[in-house]
Amino acid sequence: MASNVKKLPNVFLSIIIPAYNEASTISTSLSTIVSYLQKKSWFWEIIVVDDGSVDETVQKVSEIALLNDNIKMCISSSNQGKGDAVKKGMLFAKGEWRFLCDADLSMPISNIERFFSDRDHIPYYDLTLGSRELPASKRYNEPWQRHMFGRLFNIFVKLFMFRGIEDTQCGFKMFSADSSKAIFPLLSLKGFAFDVEAIFIANKLGFSVGEVGIEWHHRSGSKMRFTSGTKAFFDVISLRVRYLFRKHKSDIK
Repeated sequence: MASNVKKLPNVFLSIIIPAYNEASTISTSLSTIVSYLQKKSWFWEIIVVDDGSVDETVQKVSEIALLNDNIKMCISSSNQGKGDAVKKGMLFAKGEWRFLCDADLSMPISNIERFFSDRDHIPYYDLTLGSRELPASKRYNEPWQRHMFGRLFNIFVKLFMFRGIEDTQCGFKMFSADSSKAIFPLLSLKGFAFDVEAIFIANKLGFSVGEVGIEWHHRSGSKMRFTSGTKAFFDVISLRVRYLFRKHKSDIK
């Protein structure tokens, strides 16, 4: 007997937005992203993961989602950390490609096209990292203290974890579905250093990892605080100790 149920098309692109107290920006950001995606032929979804916000973030996203079935929401009852929010969003997503996107859109959403090959319109790598440190990158209005802190952290990562990546902490990254499904169940860090662990696991599991230069604008009101940044250094040390004797990809688990 033939089924009358229509098979939904596969989602090509999932955009995952971790959000914590983003009520002042989230509506504008979602409107900008939707306007961009509606001009594309892709089947897409936007997943906002609220990480225990105490402002009106949930209310604002819920109101927008009622008007657009492509916008979905995951809600944590308490603040768990950006890494936890990203993990939930990535594992909830259905897309063939899953794009991590900071809620403040410090990278113009049109820059997402830099993550794709012009020839076949698929991303260059299993894990493609937006980078603020490549020759093709442009950064605007960033306080020198923040930039210096970021460079020191990257040097620290190169010393303790891996080399070859100039910007581990940019909030814009593209994962293939396969890499996302393999990496995020193993992710343990919930804070701002989760990116380092995700890249490390990707390398260990044999996924291709690379960077593309993006345009990046510093936004005031960043959720990155000195205490969070300091904890990220300690988290990297804990990762190094944890994975010290795990030389083979089968040891990651």
